[in-house]
Parts: sequence; C-alpha cells; structure tokens
Amino acid sequence: MEKEKIEKIVLKHRNEKSAILAILHEVQAEDKQLNADSLRYIALLLGVPYANVYGLATFYSAFSSDKKGKTLVRACDGISCHINGAEEIIKTLKSRLNVEMGKTTWDEAFSLEKVRCLGLCSISPNVSFNDRIYSSLTKEKILEILREMTGDPK
Repeated sequence: MEKEKIEKIVLKHRNEKSAILAILHEVQAEDKQLNADSLRYIALLLGVPYANVYGLATFYSAFSSDKKGKTLVRACDGISCHINGAEEIIKTLKSRLNVEMGKTTWDEAFSLEKVRCLGLCSISPNVSFNDRIYSSLTKEKILEILREMTGDPK
C-alpha cells in the first residue's frame, strides 16, 4: 500500500497508539491485506516497535497478510452448521468458485475462508459474503446466490 494512504489513515486517528487496531482494520480494508511493509510503516508513524504491530496483526484472525479478494466468503462449519449441511455448502463453494479453502480466486474476486461461527446457529447453515450473511442454506440456494454475484447463468 502506498505510504501516503497509510499516513492519511494514521493521521485520521491522530497518530494515537490506542487506535492501532482501527488503523490495521482500515489499512486492510483499503489494501485487502496487511503486508510487512505496511506494518513497518504503521509502527514507524506511531512510534511503537514493529513487533507490537506485527503481534497484533498476526494474533487476530480478522487480519491477514495474504491478499484477499473483493468479496470475502466465510463459510461457517461450527457444530450447528456442520450438522445441518455445511460440508455440502463448502464443497459447492469450492467447486463453483474454483478455489481452495483459505485461498483467493485467480481474478481476486473471491476469497474463501472457513469459520467456526457466524452467530446464527438456529438458522444454519450460514455463509457470509463480506458483511452480508445468508442463512438456512441449501446447495440450490448457494448456487443461486453465486449466480447473482458472478452474473453467470450456470
């Protein structure tokens, strides 16, 4: 990410060390990742050790050093979702998007992740596309959602 963009984000938070998590979230939202160069620059601007910034960025699962796609697909495989068919939903997502779990499609349109809970156990299985959660999914429903998102009639 360009240094000027990072500077703007840090300045927005008045160079406050207490805002480091918010800064990391914003940098990742802008760049779709938190690479080592960005983390080093954030540490320099805030006047904190790189190890502190790196430690936060690698501790929380919300952060990633791998570039994410435009749409982050999070498939729940918690107990309730698993019992109610998450395995078939995940298999369908992987096949239809042609991507392995934890990876991003070649065109950087989608990243696919498995999570333990999206908090809607009573209406499982669930998948989120960025911040929108779809519930009570079936193979047919997930295929319809993907058709709408990709514009592909298949």
